[in-house]
Amino acid sequence: MAVSRLSLVFGAALLGFASNAFAFEKCDAETDAKKKEKCEATEAKQVAKLRKSTTPFKPSALDAKFAALDGDDKNPFNQDDYYVGNIETGSKSFDELAGSVARINAALTMARYADSLAKAGKNDEAKAVAADLIPVLAKLKDDVKAIKESIDKVKADPAAIVKDNPMALPKVAKALPGLLTTVVDAATGIPAAIKSVDTLAKGAGAAAVEMATDKAKDAASN
Repeated sequence: MAVSRLSLVFGAALLGFASNAFAFEKCDAETDAKKKEKCEATEAKQVAKLRKSTTPFKPSALDAKFAALDGDDKNPFNQDDYYVGNIETGSKSFDELAGSVARINAALTMARYADSLAKAGKNDEAKAVAADLIPVLAKLKDDVKAIKESIDKVKADPAAIVKDNPMALPKVAKALPGLLTTVVDAATGIPAAIKSVDTLAKGAGAAAVEMATDKAKDAASN
């Protein structure tokens, strides 16, 4: 599989606690067998490391419409190519914030998942995923701004968010840089993600999807 334009445009957004599946796509594009094998081994180790420190994000946490994908055998976020994980530091307050960052990663990853379904000829599945995803993406820009503000506050005073469990502070301090980087970079991926699902969602033929798509475009351009 060649690296898609979508991957190149918003690949940088999926950092922190998500699989760098774009690197897997780069491996697929490698023509030298030994280099491809080495590339895949490196990425497999990275995903294995993520799995040890996180639990797979549930699609229903992205939106209730994706609940049918929650099973481990159906969850795209439990696949190496699309892995998105939740971290647990022991501080409920911080873990909720980290979960909101994982949700941003999940939304962008789901856009790429829909794109891959279409490329595999699974057009009906791709359209269904895109139609349900477009309203989530329409709101994503506002979510990113609000979450970044929350992370900035935690960065200024990490101890404040771990009052429920002060022992979690070391883990929180370690996780903060990755969360912030993820949110900042995710903002650049929103327009590409919206464009990716735009055509697929319109293919669903629903007027409501058309309206949501237009709203998402407006949000991305402002």
